[in-house]
Amino acid sequence: MRSPLVVLALGLAAAPAFGQQPGTAGSTCNVQIDTSGPSFLHQVPGGYYQTFAWGGVWAHCAGQPTTMYSDSVAWYPERDLLYLVGHVRFRDSVSVLNADSVTYLLRQERLIAKGRVYTQNLRTHSDLRGPNLDYLRAAPPLRDTVETYATSRPTMHFYASRRAGAPPPAAPTDTEPFVVVADRTRMRGNDRMWGGGHVTVDRSDLAARGDSAQLDLGKNRGALIGSPQIDGTGKDAYHLVGHYISFRLNDEHEIRGVLASGDAVARGPDWRLDADTLDMTLDSGKVQQAKAWGRTRRPTAVSGIHTIVADSLDIHMPGQIVRLVWGYGRTRTASRDSLSSDEDWMTGDTMRADFAVKQDSAERRKSELEHLTSFGSARALYHVENDENPHGPKGINYARAKRIDIAMDSSKVRTVDFVGLADGVYLEPLPPRADTTRAAGDSTRPAPADTAGGARVPADSTRRTAADSTRRAPADTSRPRPRRP
Repeated sequence: MRSPLVVLALGLAAAPAFGQQPGTAGSTCNVQIDTSGPSFLHQVPGGYYQTFAWGGVWAHCAGQPTTMYSDSVAWYPERDLLYLVGHVRFRDSVSVLNADSVTYLLRQERLIAKGRVYTQNLRTHSDLRGPNLDYLRAAPPLRDTVETYATSRPTMHFYASRRAGAPPPAAPTDTEPFVVVADRTRMRGNDRMWGGGHVTVDRSDLAARGDSAQLDLGKNRGALIGSPQIDGTGKDAYHLVGHYISFRLNDEHEIRGVLASGDAVARGPDWRLDADTLDMTLDSGKVQQAKAWGRTRRPTAVSGIHTIVADSLDIHMPGQIVRLVWGYGRTRTASRDSLSSDEDWMTGDTMRADFAVKQDSAERRKSELEHLTSFGSARALYHVENDENPHGPKGINYARAKRIDIAMDSSKVRTVDFVGLADGVYLEPLPPRADTTRAAGDSTRPAPADTAGGARVPADSTRRTAADSTRRAPADTSRPRPRRP
């Protein structure tokens, strides 16, 4: 009786060189097993030998810079199917892939990885970790660009590719990656990715959320849809929501602009913007300028106690502090003191509002309106304090002009200038009423004493006067009565 080792040796002697088997016509990888531990071959019709090996197996694709390692393999050349099991490491000219197990479908150039999956793009150093991955290799004529798919909320660090012609970096680039987590993700090539299902995109300058997300770092753009929102980071972080949000990047992939459409709302520590569409320019993670417009509703800007409404708004806010607001088309500015119900307002065809930077009691910088100008069909209504009674009611001034300039001081009107066909009216507050409880003829005071020492008796109001209307007039006898016929 022969031992198993002798039988294996005889089988190998009858077979071709170990692992030297061509693939079928649809395969682009001719698998060559280089070294392994114990193994055996099983011949099947067609002249193919199925190979089973374990104890650490190294293999490669003949004529390609593609290498593979796993604890054990099962190679079915007649089906172009390769199973790699245990501590799998796969590397080609584009990516490296590690997993607990990999099913390699050679006709499709597709690797299905499962269990503690990690992959990294060798050019950009973008990587992904998760429980599974579907890796489609770049293999013309099947496809010319590598693609990956992953589910079960993988985590991705997404870098941009280097400029054309630049050598691959030996380490991750200096630019900060986008950290993307989603129910499912897809990457195509070096620069494009998509995420679906509770997507989060985080970096030191933003925290974004949405049902779906897209990044194209080759074209320096990205987008969020499905209840999207973007939050800035830091002390004075901004917050932005809308139905659709897109953002623009510079060549260093820093966010330079954010566009929100559909019930867009942006707010900061001391300001708020509402519009159908908001286009904000950013620098170092802070809003520098915002433009707002819309068709279904007019944009609104709120800063402190001031509210500006117009057909379109252009807000300049360097350092994320409102400094200048331009309103175009049916503009209206209103302010209401929190300590009273008095509202001042001004309207016009175009309006300019200049703000000064102040510090509050907590030493936080905020905007304070210092100058307001309305152009074209300008109207203004504002309250004026009464110098004689500062705590009393205020006067009301209403004016019309071609242009109205109002200078403010501590949110109060200081001076007003009217230009061109000006008219108006001023309503002065009423003076305080006299105290009627201290009048000379007070009816509650007791009646004075009579001269005779007794109480004075009031006049008898029941006495009949000479012209008492209740007395009947005498009959007129001077006129004869008519006789009855």
